Amino acid sequence: MHLITLGPLTNVGEALEAEPGLVMNLEMITVMGGAVEVAGNVGSSSNIENEVADWNFYVDPRAAAEVFGSGAPITLVPLDATNYVPVTMEFCRRLERDRTTSVAEFVYRVLAAQEKYVRLGSYYFWDPLAAAIATEEGLATFREMSLVVVEEEGPESGRTLESESGFVVRVAMTADRERFEALFLDAVNGRLP
Repeated sequence: MHLITLGPLTNVGEALEAEPGLVMNLEMITVMGGAVEVAGNVGSSSNIENEVADWNFYVDPRAAAEVFGSGAPITLVPLDATNYVPVTMEFCRRLERDRTTSVAEFVYRVLAAQEKYVRLGSYYFWDPLAAAIATEEGLATFREMSLVVVEEEGPESGRTLESESGFVVRVAMTADRERFEALFLDAVNGRLP
């Protein structure tokens, strides 16, 4: 099974802790989370004093550390990669012209409701990119890294750090925005096989 996680890893950490043998049934866990070589998004999106963690790991750093240490093969899609796929007004205009299904219409309305953040340049295709990479790896470049997650409460809680004592994780470092946007439009419009 290929598991795609798009939020805090609490439930996955609990499941793997309760049944460690589940790891044997996992081909891959694609995790949207972390900020490896870029700034986090916790402090910029809240009044929390934390500039280094992404929200998903900040919410439950212990679970993220448990999943890293589970022995499951992991592809991490951190902010490093998602920063390459901002939602832009240009993309929203393309979607406005290319929405032939109810799914595309729904996505268009969701993005239109976020126009303020799109215009500010603070809205990204975080979760859709992780899901897309799970199905089409060519959308990203990868690097194997030995990573840990800071579990201690404080201004670095949830930080993803490279460490010799960490766990080897395959990390998406960049993403191809044009290919992703084309795939996304094809997916929401039902044009994929």
